[in-house]
Amino acid sequence: MDKGKINIDGVSLRLFVTDIKRKFAVTDSANSGRVQSYRMHRDIIGTFYNYSMAVEPDKNYPDDYDTFYDIISSPEESHVMVFPYGQETLEMEVYITQGEDSVRIDTSAEAGKKNRWSGLSIECTAMEPKRRP
Repeated sequence: MDKGKINIDGVSLRLFVTDIKRKFAVTDSANSGRVQSYRMHRDIIGTFYNYSMAVEPDKNYPDDYDTFYDIISSPEESHVMVFPYGQETLEMEVYITQGEDSVRIDTSAEAGKKNRWSGLSIECTAMEPKRRP
């Protein structure tokens, strides 16, 4: 992941990632559960890697923020994104169900009345496990 860039669906956008967190979920199938002896039987599907991130616009490229918002809020089944993983990057298919940001309306003479959106936070959930047993 380049500093100041986000890659989504093959598009590279100039944004600042101000916070990124990753989570993992070792997920069981419906065939998992307690057996008669109360020992847990696990039928593991695999490990899912999920990310949450906060994004700020680059003041030199405000249209990239708008483009990113339009892409992630589109009614698409999934998106391909690149995330940091270990000391490298991980490209994966994720779905996004919601996001949130805020606006400050700039009415200064030089701005002429512009919406300054910022603080976009999203959750990116893996479409399939990255690791399988």
